[in-house]
Amino acid sequence: MRDGWKDSRSKALINFLVYCPKGVSFIKSVDASDFVTNAQTLCNLFVEIIEFVGPHNVVHLVTDNGSNYKAAGRLISDKFYHISWSPCAAHCLNLILKDIADMPHIESLADRASSISVFVYNHKWTLGWLRKQPKWTKIIRPGPTRFATTFIALKSIYDHYHELQTMVTSRGFNLWSGSKSKRGKEIKDIVLDKMFWNDCLIIIKIVSPLLRLLRIVDSDEKPALGYVYEGMYRARKSIKETFQNKKRLYKPYTKIVKERWDKLLRRDIHAAAYWLNPVFQYNQLTFSHKPEVMNGLLEVIEEWWRMFGHDAPNLKNLAIRLLSQTASSSGCERNWSAFERIHANVRNRLEHERLNDLVYVHYNLRLKNRFVLYYTKLVIFLVNDLILDFIY
Repeated sequence: MRDGWKDSRSKALINFLVYCPKGVSFIKSVDASDFVTNAQTLCNLFVEIIEFVGPHNVVHLVTDNGSNYKAAGRLISDKFYHISWSPCAAHCLNLILKDIADMPHIESLADRASSISVFVYNHKWTLGWLRKQPKWTKIIRPGPTRFATTFIALKSIYDHYHELQTMVTSRGFNLWSGSKSKRGKEIKDIVLDKMFWNDCLIIIKIVSPLLRLLRIVDSDEKPALGYVYEGMYRARKSIKETFQNKKRLYKPYTKIVKERWDKLLRRDIHAAAYWLNPVFQYNQLTFSHKPEVMNGLLEVIEEWWRMFGHDAPNLKNLAIRLLSQTASSSGCERNWSAFERIHANVRNRLEHERLNDLVYVHYNLRLKNRFVLYYTKLVIFLVNDLILDFIY
């Protein structure tokens, strides 16, 4: 996995990590400011990392979806036939959600929902009244960086519409001075607008499959590659069903999903991982028999045969390796300050090497602790399940 970012001094830094079923390991951080736009130089850097890990140990390379990384990915696939390249699935899904959020009617809907949240949190009376309600939970507000938060905030507002409507129709609200202000009247009109809540529900239904897939690929706790193809297929199908298969209504949304999927994310390795995933393979009612699925599988098998010849593993081993892959490079916890210090101007080479070693150990210990915590919780859950089965 390659995770790129810019530090406070606008240096283009690249972190290289290795993903496997046992967890994620950090390899090194590179300052690529001088060559980040050059595909061939990037390819040479990737080759260096692949050689360090061992070409026979590498199945899949995940990077950003910039044109320079696309070109470098193609060069890598030409050099190593068995290594597939794909862009970060989480980044692609965020771009889909951005395109949907930029649609004028959804932008207007999100602004109105946000105005309700701002009004509630800017006034002690409204916030105090809502906090007294049974099972009250915090209203989530949109974040500045990830487009998914727009729709998460929209769902959060929708989940509270009963309390909000009860509040604006209560005697206390109408006696409160804030309700008589211009803003207070506008908020009351929005909250009592049935069309607003209906539109919220429709948008939530449209993006829910995309948000579920984003949660899967944005986590590195379990392999996600085998779920990308099915997730995108289900998202388009769900959008059509939401609009009762009326093309005029669903087309603007499915067009956005299809264009991003076709131009950015769709790869043979996704189709092959889908075909080999037993979760879908043995569900004949929903399993897709599209030619592109079988073509993707055969293409991946052919590439492996070209690389390994008669020593190629059987289909079972190929399936295990493919289904053990991640689909995204965004799930790794970032320790920005530590990486910035590596690329700072240090006094001598020995100090620089020592910093590299310290960050290598520190970051990998953090990654290890994350996975130990995850599997500890999993074991506790399974043990509790077994105890309950034994009791009952």
